[in-house]
Parts: sequence; structure tokens; C-alpha cells
Amino acid sequence: MDKAEAVPRPAKPARQTLRSGSAWLEDDGSVARTDRPTVFTFAAPASPAAARPSHDSRTPHARFPSRPETRSRVAVIGLDGVGLPLVQDLTAHGVMPRLAALLPAGTAAPMRSSIPTISSVSWTGFMTGQNPGKHGIYGFTDVKPGTLTTFFPNFGNVKSETLWDVAGRAGKRAIVLNVPNTYPARALNGLLVSGFVAVNLERAVYPPELLPRLREDGYKIDVDYLNADQRPEAFFADLAATLDARRRVYLRLLADEPWDLFIGVITECDRLHHYFWSQYVDPAAPHHARFLDFYRRLDDVLGALAEALPAGTPLFIVADHGHTLIHREFYPNAWLRAEGLLRFTSETPKGLADVDPASKVFVLDPGRVYLHRRGRFPLGTVGPAEAEDLLARVRAGLLALRDASPGAPAGGRPVPRVFGRDELYHGPELDRAPDLVVHFADGYDPKGALAKRELFGRSALTGMHTYADSLFFVNRPGVPADGLDIVDLAPTVLALLGVEPPPNMDGRVRLPP
Repeated sequence: MDKAEAVPRPAKPARQTLRSGSAWLEDDGSVARTDRPTVFTFAAPASPAAARPSHDSRTPHARFPSRPETRSRVAVIGLDGVGLPLVQDLTAHGVMPRLAALLPAGTAAPMRSSIPTISSVSWTGFMTGQNPGKHGIYGFTDVKPGTLTTFFPNFGNVKSETLWDVAGRAGKRAIVLNVPNTYPARALNGLLVSGFVAVNLERAVYPPELLPRLREDGYKIDVDYLNADQRPEAFFADLAATLDARRRVYLRLLADEPWDLFIGVITECDRLHHYFWSQYVDPAAPHHARFLDFYRRLDDVLGALAEALPAGTPLFIVADHGHTLIHREFYPNAWLRAEGLLRFTSETPKGLADVDPASKVFVLDPGRVYLHRRGRFPLGTVGPAEAEDLLARVRAGLLALRDASPGAPAGGRPVPRVFGRDELYHGPELDRAPDLVVHFADGYDPKGALAKRELFGRSALTGMHTYADSLFFVNRPGVPADGLDIVDLAPTVLALLGVEPPPNMDGRVRLPP
């Protein structure tokens, strides 16, 4: 690529109010549970505006609009880890012309992710329209009740029905492809191919008769991204092959299968961003051109999928979170160890089984704080009398941390906010929530590593998740998008299908007035 073609690093988006499920973080640090939508319609690439919630009532069911026309089909394309600023940058510089042609006729806006900002939580919020206190997924890992044994929650651990379950009861047939946290596949009115973390393709497919067609098209659940930085040639080749296979399968199923709801997620973007985001922001980097070439291929896929839809079909292109450059990784368990609040029975702890009974607090990825409570954990010693003081100490200590390294973002303040669980979550699964959730400033990537002694560090990863700028696009103008949250997607899609969203969904219907 010529230097003239290089895409410059995009400007950092304006700070925005934060929300998770039905809780918001205002610019002044206060928490609110209400908002008022306004219109954000895409006109030209620009930094997303800050959303300002007000204090009206949030009753999602009451906001279901009465519409004389029933929209019989809806398509959703998910782009894992793609923020609105990236799309604005690449469309403005001619890297994604087919997506650029779609944008002016619809509504594009920044959308809030989940807290914690991690794909298993975010995509579960997307498919249920609920906060983790209802759907029960708080991270990629969790602790088995009454133990210190960690496990990977999967689709069987999701406590809520999905939007395609609701649509299926109304007679709507769905094709659901590669949505994270849908493994193992389970029955629905339609077809489902599980996404990350799927262990094997055989258990990732419903109905099983679909499996030979996937194999014929060379379908892969995910790209092989382990140590991608050390083997870029193999990684970029696999990235392209995985995307090409996904294109073949998605287009074939769109054409050959009857459907009312199509959902297809592309996760290759996220894998690229984690290892090669530094190559995007630096036009002189050796893999900058390859980064852009992937997005040219992705643009072709998006264009082909859009063309394959029946005329007039509502099309959403959405993401679970955005990405930004990592300045430093942050290890809160190292701070707990330095404070004497976390101890281990081994010099090189490998898991929670090595936690010393005298420990008071530990952290799981990516900033979920758990008191070592008596009654919750087998060797826990923290009782109700000391719990509040401990939580206050941890909150104050994390908020006071500073990073003096050169170029430190956010004024060297890695932790701008620490939430209590009741501030973020509500529902029957609340008792399984962490006691606190640490929200991190962009540039500080939180890790739950147990063996680290240093507070800050680096790894091979260069891109981290962002909360407030996930991509939202729908090919309908005038959609109310201020304060948009990922849990709003499920009720909105159902409304477009002519199916009334269940009243227990936390999200709100987002249709033009």
C-alpha cells in the first residue's frame, strides 16, 4: 500500500454516559436508571456524541408501539468487536465502499455494551434483551456455586429465553449463526450453528442434518488466533479462509432456507483487533495494509449479504463492543496481594483452588470483585459485619490508583468507577453476581491473572474492548438512538417481526416515531 492510501489513526470519541442493562453511569459518576431517546442519524463520519439520559420511566413493555404494518423478516449481521469510530474511519477513507453506500439511508450510532464489557455477557444481553441479573452470564468464566472451581458458562447456563425462542413461539423461523455463547446448540424453530466458545462442530449444529452442508463449504467456528503475533502469515491466511467459508454458508442458507429472522455474526474482526490493533493505528506498521485488506474483504461480504436479502428487509449491522489501543494491562489481583487482602497457598498460584482461607477478596476477569464470603465459598471467612467496610476499602483503593508511565491515558487514572452489584444488575440471578465490578478507562486492559506481582504490564495483545462506542446500524432513518444499549436490540427485532416483546426484557423498542 502507498503511504497516500494509509488510514490515519482516528480521533478518540467523546466521552459518553455509561449504561449496563438498566443502569447508567453519568459523566459526574452518579448512577441513573432512566433515559430519553433522541435521534442520531448518520450523515458523515464524525465522533459519536455523548448521550445524556434523563429521568423518565423505563417500562419496556409499555413502549411497544402500535403499528399497522407487520414486517415479516429481519436480518441482523453481527461484527464482533467493531466500534462505530472504526467504521466511520474506514468508510470515509474508501476501505469499505459497500457499507458506506448503505449508511446514509439509515441510522448509525454508538451503542453501549455490557458491564463487564466482554463478549459472552454482551452477546447474551443481545439475544435475551436482559441484564446479567436475569440471564445469569457474568463473564467467560465463573465459579461453581459452593466451590472455588472455575468453569466456562455456556448456552445451558443462560437462564432466559432468547429472542428467537420468543419469535419461534409466534411461528417465526430463525437462522442463527455464530452467536457467541450459544454452545451447545439447542432446538429452535429453524437452524442454529453455535459460536465461540464451541468445542466441536458436531455439538454446535441444530438440526444435525445441517452438518454435512457446513463441512462441504469448509465452515470453521473460529479462526486459529493463538499466538497470532508470532505467526502473522498463517494467521492472516486463516483469517481470510474463515471469512470466505462463513460467506459461503451464510449466503447459501439465506438463499436455500425459509426464514423470518436471520442472525449471522462474524467474529474474525475481534481476533484481528486483539493482536493487530496497533497495526491499524500506525500507517507505517508492517501489517497495516493487511488489516485494511481484511476490511475490504469484509466489506464485500457485507455487500453480498445485503444484496441477498429480499427488498425492504430491515437490516441491522451491530457489534458487541468496540476496540481501542492498549496502553498497559492492569492486574487488580496484584494490588489485592500488596494490600494483604489476597493470599495463596502456593508461590505460583494456578487457580482459585490455591486461594488461602485467610484471603478476603479476589478478582476474576475482567474486573469482577468477589468477597471471600462465608457461606458462598467453602473456606470463606468474610461475614456480613466486615463486608461493607471491605467493599469500601477496595473501592477507595482502586479509585486512588495512578499510572505515571509516559503517555498514560485518562490522566493516568485506570479506574474511573467501581460499581456495586445492585447498581448494575437486578433479577433472580443477582445472588451469583460479583460484589463489585471495576470499570476501566480506555487504554487500561483489565486482567484477572492471579500470579502477577506487578500492577501494570504488557502482553502480545494490542487491542482492548471499549464500552460506549459499539457499532449500531439499521437501514431505517430516524431511529431513536440516543442512549442506545445492546439490550435494546432483542425487543426492537421482535417488534419489527410483529411479535410483542416479553415484559421482562430490560431493553426498549427502537423504531422511528
